[in-house]
Amino acid sequence: MKGKYAAILGLIAVGAVQIAQKERHHRQRTEIAVASIHQDWLTHLTTHPDLAELWAPKDLAPEQYVTLLNANQQIAGLQLRHRLGLVRGARLRFLAEYLMGREHCQQYWERFGGFRAQEALGDKPGEQFHEVMDDACRSQQEDKPAAA
Repeated sequence: MKGKYAAILGLIAVGAVQIAQKERHHRQRTEIAVASIHQDWLTHLTTHPDLAELWAPKDLAPEQYVTLLNANQQIAGLQLRHRLGLVRGARLRFLAEYLMGREHCQQYWERFGGFRAQEALGDKPGEQFHEVMDDACRSQQEDKPAAA
């Protein structure tokens, strides 16, 4: 009788693991689909300056906004890799530092980092990603020589 119960419990455990794994894969596919739509939109704006002009903040020239949108594309791509578990820890910090070593990425983060922080509230991976990017941006700013 004990063997029968153990087998039933084993089947239940395997089923539960499969359900959890299917849910995780579904969530990942959804995140990829949403990120793809976002990347397509950013590509559309960066290749059609007349449309970017409609979305640009009033104090930014469309050309400058397109440059910041390019930075957003790069950062969003890294964020997806982080969400999918492909980039974590020291590797994420290295890539964040690399992106923030680019002037346009720093400008983007200084301008829209606060918005991204609000967007990430309550989303643990989003909050972790934002913290790493924020640290990388601050680190790059500290490394800049002071203007004379």
